[in-house]
Amino acid sequence: MTLIVVLTWLALKVRKIVISRIFIITRLEVKQRNTLESLLLSLTRYVFVIVAFLMCLSNMGVEVGPIIAGAGVIGLAVGFGAQTLVKDLITGFFIIFEDQFSVGDYVTINNGEINGTVVSVGLRATKIRTWAQHVVVIQNSEIRISQNYNRDKMRAIVNVSVPYETDPADVEKAVYSVANQMVLAMRHLFLLDDKGEVIEPPQLYGVTDVENNALGVKYTVVALVKDVHYFTACKVIRQMLVEELKSNGVHISYPRRVEIRDTEGVLYPKPTAEFTA
Repeated sequence: MTLIVVLTWLALKVRKIVISRIFIITRLEVKQRNTLESLLLSLTRYVFVIVAFLMCLSNMGVEVGPIIAGAGVIGLAVGFGAQTLVKDLITGFFIIFEDQFSVGDYVTINNGEINGTVVSVGLRATKIRTWAQHVVVIQNSEIRISQNYNRDKMRAIVNVSVPYETDPADVEKAVYSVANQMVLAMRHLFLLDDKGEVIEPPQLYGVTDVENNALGVKYTVVALVKDVHYFTACKVIRQMLVEELKSNGVHISYPRRVEIRDTEGVLYPKPTAEFTA
């Protein structure tokens, strides 16, 4: 029995080295490689331990055949009450097989129900670390919609609202200035072509809304950035755009109400009896 334990321990060590080296020579991305390697190490560990346990029982004179047969019957009975577990395993398999997300990716689960960085992806559950550093464990079958922020490129979309009377040329000038500054000082944020040129620097997409709540006109600025710098790029564009607009005398809009009164200070138009009753 001691020999079985020692051989199992050695097999676990060797299997870790072999699996790691196999994944090193593959052409998979680092995140995908880490995810699959972690999953395979976990599965093989369970297989080796179970086989070693059965070998120990056989070495002690216990007949393993009836135990395996009994386990099959018990497993069938338990299966009817473990449908959720089966759903978790199937969903987990497809998450990994389809490469929906990998360890290290920033994801949004179920339309913002969970936001954070993927810590581990297993067949039964997925662990996600939120911005507050909480680790959330969600069963794979509960993942209905997943949005992955780490797929090589992202389009930064920044909205800014200015008063109605603002000249559109002033907004365009501010965006152009911000684009020049960022391209010169922060090229690492953007997606580059084969020649090292920025593919899509910050540019004015146009007017995307004329707000009816007296806020003003909403302009949208877009830029193609690297996925790992998405949130940083959005924050920098927003901050620099506000500063540039302010330096040009353009202020960000805010809720306003205009009242018209006559020479005696009475509000015009006067409220009707219907509204004063």
